[in-house]
Amino acid sequence: MDEVKAKEWEAKFRGQAIDGWTIETLIDHGKSAAVFKAVSEGHGKLAALKIFDDELIQRYGDETQLKRIGRELSLKGQNHANMVGILGGGFHEESSNHYIVMDYLDGPSLSKCLTKVPEGNIPGLIEQLVSACEFLEAHELAHRDIKPANIVLLEDMSRLVLLDFGVLKPVGEVGLTDTDGQRLFVGTLQYSSPEFLLRDEENDADGWRALAIYQVGAVLHDLIMRRPIFEEFVTPYAALVNAVQHETPSVASEGVPSYLIDACQMALVKSPEKRLALVSWEAFRPPVAASAGDAARQRISKRLLLADAQSEAVVDDGPAMAELLETVIDGLKVELRRIRQANSSIMPPLIVTRGPKRVPVLEIRIVASAEYGLARDVCMEIAVTVIDVEAQAVRLEACASVPSDDAQEPLALVIVFKGPYSSGATSDRVEAAVLVALDQAQNGTIGQLSLVEVGVD
Repeated sequence: MDEVKAKEWEAKFRGQAIDGWTIETLIDHGKSAAVFKAVSEGHGKLAALKIFDDELIQRYGDETQLKRIGRELSLKGQNHANMVGILGGGFHEESSNHYIVMDYLDGPSLSKCLTKVPEGNIPGLIEQLVSACEFLEAHELAHRDIKPANIVLLEDMSRLVLLDFGVLKPVGEVGLTDTDGQRLFVGTLQYSSPEFLLRDEENDADGWRALAIYQVGAVLHDLIMRRPIFEEFVTPYAALVNAVQHETPSVASEGVPSYLIDACQMALVKSPEKRLALVSWEAFRPPVAASAGDAARQRISKRLLLADAQSEAVVDDGPAMAELLETVIDGLKVELRRIRQANSSIMPPLIVTRGPKRVPVLEIRIVASAEYGLARDVCMEIAVTVIDVEAQAVRLEACASVPSDDAQEPLALVIVFKGPYSSGATSDRVEAAVLVALDQAQNGTIGQLSLVEVGVD
């Protein structure tokens, strides 16, 4: 429904009563309906009344629309703090229109305020969205159209409410528009997972969970990046179809917790099977307290699986790759200074230099010090390799040794990080490598040190 028709309907329906609700003003409109602010007769309670476009009814038929409304009405009385309440719906004989009545929500759509949401609110908002998804899943229902436009923010953008259950589907049931063996696309292409775009999803709990996780990941992407996913590919249509199937969105932030960056990247993996292997609903919540080593090991393992799940393309040397390498090298220098400052009570000074001839290698010397129980210098190298420029994916490899007069074998590099780069994502990996090297040197290891203890080999 376009804006002109929505305005015409506002003039047409203003003051009319449908199912005991008197229509006042137009709230918004979408491709399938217009939503009006309405007030209950005699009680003064506000509601949002959605009237479906009659052209949509003509396309799919009256019976199909009534069944869709019936699916929405299955949620009537099923209260959840992060889902809009369904109050009623059906067919209005007098106007010959199909409608749904919902709670009135006096707040902005997430799609209209992405840049205004405080970063500190993002973890809580995503937990709330996940809670709504788990509620639907427990009732064996698939929303299928989770996106910022179907989310309203309340209470100073600290509370999230999911709405628009127009394409709600009971798990396992045949789609209402699936006929003659054809499975028509429903939902929103920009926020569709690749398998759902092609209608190649599995019609079971795992299949719909894979879609919901992807769509939550897409919403999280928008919150982190402050812009809609694949916005640069919206036109022409074929470019967006290709992007959904093949492009890996960049996700990076200094202010958002690293567990959410990881969850977002894993949720947007193209393969539904690999997606489910990488991420569960718990991944969107703060990690359970664990020892530093166990927590690091789990994060590293997940990131390696993520990197393997994404296509690795060796990129040609060029300005973009060179710029990314410089960004990573400069970022590592900053992180190494921070690591030394944070561990100054146990770690000797670090001398950090760039490798020769602009080679993407950092050379680190942990200075010998009796005060810190280190008899000899420890020499480390961290090599940076670009995996994918567009995804900003890199691989960091490290080695360490205590120089001696004896001949030594060439140092073996050990992978300490692999995945999309951000200083927050790489910091704990690099810190662990430096601490392991220092620990082994203090224990009297001579020659090449082993970084196996970092847990990423």
